Amino acid sequence: MRPYTRRTPGDGAGDPPGKGDRKERILTAALELFAAKGHSRTTLREIARQADVDPALIHYFYGDKDTLFREAVASRVDLSTLFDGPPADEAESGPTSRGRRLARTLLTVWEDESTRLALVAVYRTGTSDGPIATALRERVDAALASCLDRLAPDEGPPSPMTASLVRAHLNGLVMLRYVFPVEPLASVDFEKLTELLALAVEAPGSGN
Repeated sequence: MRPYTRRTPGDGAGDPPGKGDRKERILTAALELFAAKGHSRTTLREIARQADVDPALIHYFYGDKDTLFREAVASRVDLSTLFDGPPADEAESGPTSRGRRLARTLLTVWEDESTRLALVAVYRTGTSDGPIATALRERVDAALASCLDRLAPDEGPPSPMTASLVRAHLNGLVMLRYVFPVEPLASVDFEKLTELLALAVEAPGSGN
């Protein structure tokens, strides 16, 4: 491959040919590798090789690996509005209303192939690269807290214990189904999984 010569903005050279296509290949390759290996174990050379671009092009577009990681995640999902879609199963009522709507709303995001890869990259990176992923994980937690309040405003905000249990259940499920797949959670039917998570969220004592 012909070496790519770095150009700085304002030198009159303009953007490299095929900029959009190359950036998309870089972002996709980065997400795939970050999701598979985490941040620290992924190198820019690996990403360049998988994207079929010169490593210098990655430096030209993104500067460093941390910036590329953030841009790759942001290209697929807005963490601040992660769970802001319309509540699932709004017509349901009864004592498990919030649990069922919450479970379906959260899991629908994870089941969406367009967002899953970015979320897996965040969670896998967070298991070994705390400083890199802390801010992103905090945004996921903030989105989850907002979702809890939004799904059942008439019931009042969830107690700290409920919110903590929801995060624990969801994070554990995410790790065992999507990040480090373990059976039977890795392949259980979506509807069954939704019911199981709803029951866990609405378990007696979870509101104390």
